[in-house]
Amino acid sequence: MIREIMPELDSISSKNSRALSILRKKWIGLVVLQILLLLSGAQLLISWRGSQPALRWLGLAALFSLIYFGILWRRLALNYDPAERKILPEFGPGNQLTILRGILLTLLAGFLFSPWPQGWLAYVPGLLYSFAALADLFDGYLARISHHETRLGEELDLNLDGLGILIASTLLVQYGQVPAWFLLVGLARYLFIGGIWLRRRLGKPVLPLAKNSARRPFAGAQMGFVAVVLFPVFSPPGTFLAAALFAIPFLIGFTLDWFTVSGISLASLLRRDSALVTYPYLLDSDRMKVIKELASRWLPLVLRISLVILLIAWIQENMFGLFPSQRLSAADLNPQIQWIGITLLLMFSGMILIAIGVAGRIAAIIVLFAIGIYLEYFGLHLIEVLLVVGAVGLIYIGTGPYSLWIPERKIITKRLGET
Repeated sequence: MIREIMPELDSISSKNSRALSILRKKWIGLVVLQILLLLSGAQLLISWRGSQPALRWLGLAALFSLIYFGILWRRLALNYDPAERKILPEFGPGNQLTILRGILLTLLAGFLFSPWPQGWLAYVPGLLYSFAALADLFDGYLARISHHETRLGEELDLNLDGLGILIASTLLVQYGQVPAWFLLVGLARYLFIGGIWLRRRLGKPVLPLAKNSARRPFAGAQMGFVAVVLFPVFSPPGTFLAAALFAIPFLIGFTLDWFTVSGISLASLLRRDSALVTYPYLLDSDRMKVIKELASRWLPLVLRISLVILLIAWIQENMFGLFPSQRLSAADLNPQIQWIGITLLLMFSGMILIAIGVAGRIAAIIVLFAIGIYLEYFGLHLIEVLLVVGAVGLIYIGTGPYSLWIPERKIITKRLGET
């Protein structure tokens, strides 16, 4: 029996060796492409910013490239379908896009520890991260529709998610767009992994992490926020406020996941409070189910109605800015008045969509953009703070019942290409 199996195993081993050899040749081609990109980028920066900033960018981008391609080389043998364990000689469209995402992030890393570039170069970090985020959205989709899902793509995807948010959050702090503590968002995954490693080293149990539908929208919202604020369009204090509202739920989610893998029950922590020991019915399971149902079903509707009322009040208050006391031509109008007109149009559109429950999360993003434009010319007051809080809340929890159309739900609950 063993003699019959051995030729088949030798054949599989030979095929794997040939496939791995092909992948290594493709890896060499990617390295050559990366070198050309680095040299071209450095040459452009020399002509636009001078040799010192260009060499600093080249050094950092080259260092991250060395690390990235070193990891890719060591992971080439993972380019197999988990169901078959046979190395594939082609990366496939999904992995190709994931590898491109890694290349974009190495170029983005070159901007670390340097001032925000001036002129049109200021848009380059935001563009690099935005393209990387879009690649993250579509690489898995391409892998699924081409039936080329591999362990390599899965592992690269997870690592690049963490690396991308770490580089981008560091740049945001460096550029003064967010407070220093926002670095915790970039470090969260690495602190989580390091904590698990430490528990295992100490011989403590590490429990499996159950699936949670909230992780995907939280991570997506974080990436979207970071991509937007990397552009030199919005500035503090509005970006500081939005950073807190986007980051805090994200960090709370990581903390709860840490409790799960550590075997710490949130209910047991709450019971340590004397009031909960005295009144144990507060943690009654049936009562908690009712509260959870009310919160998940009706809280979005209450938030949606409250946001619409705030938008109506804000629009009424700011409509008068469109009507100056004397008749002026469009060329003579104060730029503030022109921008408030655009802001009002966006706010009104967002209000209508939120009120009728059509693409509510997208409408909330429109409202946030409008507030960001407004804050570039006017101060931050209580009503703007409440609008930002309400819009971010709506992005996380949705518009709730009596919504006419929720197209973004498919993207949040399922990855592109999943049935």
